[in-house]
Amino acid sequence: MDRTSAILACGVTIFLCGAICNRTRQALERAGIKVIPWLTGTDCQVLEGFLRGGLAELAMPGVTV
Repeated sequence: MDRTSAILACGVTIFLCGAICNRTRQALERAGIKVIPWLTGTDCQVLEGFLRGGLAELAMPGVTV
């Protein structure tokens, strides 16, 4: 099973991450998964930021979320 299939099998609809290659990002987006890349922080910080709508402050320098 490839990564995209495994992620879909888990019911993922939004993928929050740090660095991601374009090929992987495009595969996820083609599968209907919203990808929000270039985030920094711990898993708890990113999840909290997502839940309260504050991902912009966790974006890596030069990136707009």
